Amino acid sequence: MSNNQTTIPSLGWALIGCGGAGNRHAQWAMSTSGVEIHGFCDKFADSAERFQQKYGGAYHTTDPERIFTDPSVDIVSIATSHHSHADLAVAACNAKKHLFLEKPMAMTTSDCLRIYQAMKEAGVKLMINFSIRFSGAARLIKEQIGPPLVSHGQCMMGKADLSRWRWHPEEGGGPLYDVGVHAIDLLCWIHNSDPVEVYATGGQITHPNELGSDDMIDTVAATIRFANNSVATFLMSDAGSSSVVSKWFFEFFDGSRSAVLHEHFSRVTFGDGQTSKPPVIERLPLLIESIHHDTEPYVPPRTGILSTLLVEKIAASAQTGSPQKIEIPNLNG
Repeated sequence: MSNNQTTIPSLGWALIGCGGAGNRHAQWAMSTSGVEIHGFCDKFADSAERFQQKYGGAYHTTDPERIFTDPSVDIVSIATSHHSHADLAVAACNAKKHLFLEKPMAMTTSDCLRIYQAMKEAGVKLMINFSIRFSGAARLIKEQIGPPLVSHGQCMMGKADLSRWRWHPEEGGGPLYDVGVHAIDLLCWIHNSDPVEVYATGGQITHPNELGSDDMIDTVAATIRFANNSVATFLMSDAGSSSVVSKWFFEFFDGSRSAVLHEHFSRVTFGDGQTSKPPVIERLPLLIESIHHDTEPYVPPRTGILSTLLVEKIAASAQTGSPQKIEIPNLNG
């Protein structure tokens, strides 16, 4: 009897951005079968060299072009500072590389659309690392609680170190781009509907006159209305909170049932008292499956476009005091 099983070829992988987030991407690559690690890139040569020594691969470099022109690389993970995502992602797409891109997709909607257009023209796959999407507990809520009628939650942090690049106005954009996008993506995903309007209030409450830009926000309370007429609210701040209460949680109500996502999104407790802590969903295998089967990635680029658009609208609402209509770009043109 002949063996008709088809061997699925391994895919070459490389990383741009050898920092904290890059370390997680490298660990995922090491633990994923069907992935061959080839190269590491960082603007600091010693960081790239350290990653190669730790994780293997053929080379390290400070020049992203070394990775983009490497024919053995099929997938590029980008885990750099937020402001560099757009140019690197477009260059990777132009080089016909599939992408696993850290959130946010980019810092402006126009840059998100630029990435999307390059991706479509190149015919490559792009998946975004919105980490709550890979929470087994969040997945369980989506499966067992119908699109909720209302939800609320918070993303509270301890007082931020303003010297970090994530809080730099141009380089990181502040907590809405770093933390708020997680809440936005979670709510859009669980509510299973496009947002149509947002109202937000907030501003520079924990760091008045310390952020280097009048446009940057450290604290916000936002209400999102969806096309299916459901409503979600969330609070985000680095005002700190008691260690007794989970600083990150969301609660969902569908009219007859409820569920709480807590313990930093690792546990779900349903309204009847049942609780569960499912395992985290492996990330890279989902992108690999999308590549081999030519299907939409688990966290598709539209998600990234929508999240950045909502960040912009939330900031505009907080600054103007007025609700903002959400007009989602047409991606079929």
